[in-house]
Amino acid sequence: MLDSRENSPPAAVLDPLPSTESRDVTDLLLGVLRSIEPYEECILEAERDGDFEVAAFLRELRRQDLIRAREATRLLKRSLEAAYVNVV
Repeated sequence: MLDSRENSPPAAVLDPLPSTESRDVTDLLLGVLRSIEPYEECILEAERDGDFEVAAFLRELRRQDLIRAREATRLLKRSLEAAYVNVV
């Protein structure tokens, strides 16, 4: 699928996180969210191959990623809410 944003001019957006330190933390938390991979297909493939140990390992990875993603989401929300309060 083509990304239509490439053809559009960039939108002007206020920067709610002006400090470099805040950006570093935000980038790190966004990286956690981006790292979530769809495990289901690999889990099903491992089960079809009879490799239940690999399937269990992948389930545990998925569980840990979901925990990290929930916490990263909470922290990002808190950071953005604090930045919004400071901007307004």
